Amino acid sequence: MKSESEILEKIRKLLRLADRSRGATENEAKVALTKAQELMTRHNIDSALLRMERGESGGGSFKVDKGNLDLPKTLNPADLMILSLLQVHFNVKTILMSGGRGTAVDIIGAPADIDFAIFAFNYLRQTFFRCWNEFKRTHANPDKASYYRGLRDGLNAELKAAKERTEQSCAADQRQAYGLVVVDQEAAITRYVADHYGKLRNRNQRRRNLHSGSYAAGETKGRTIQINRPLPS
Repeated sequence: MKSESEILEKIRKLLRLADRSRGATENEAKVALTKAQELMTRHNIDSALLRMERGESGGGSFKVDKGNLDLPKTLNPADLMILSLLQVHFNVKTILMSGGRGTAVDIIGAPADIDFAIFAFNYLRQTFFRCWNEFKRTHANPDKASYYRGLRDGLNAELKAAKERTEQSCAADQRQAYGLVVVDQEAAITRYVADHYGKLRNRNQRRRNLHSGSYAAGETKGRTIQINRPLPS
């Protein structure tokens, strides 16, 4: 089995290939992202199985670390949408910190998961902005918040479906071992947050009416954003 540093370096190389600012086409970026996500998923499953073979409890041996994102003081509507996706699909907890010139976001989880979550946030933020700019040029009176919520919900549906396909591609004993370790990891993250942050206050998002056309367009587009695909058989 390759070491974690070797796997992460290979993932970072794939992520550099996916950087459209360096000239990658959209298709090349999607292919590189797909492979990076497959490696990350395979790495997490292999790590879980290795710990189970050693008889280690995920809660006792799982290393929890902290990463950071620096965002503007006034958050874009896309920011909270993407942060919610990180918590659901990337095995991390996101905590918004106040008091500075901007908005600092602490990312809590395993070092490898933090690395991938931070990349995913930056990639999705650029993608959400690009999709919105393309949409608003061709539609009259579009609503940004509704469009971003649609993007989030469409992408969330695809990520959930991809996760189910990924789990089904693994043997039953692998799925069971991985599931047990994920539960332990979540408990370790919860303990870390309680120890370092105390009781957290949930950020309430202001309710607003959805613009149905913008939301529907965003949801349809969100289902085409590929960042998670099943492992090959």
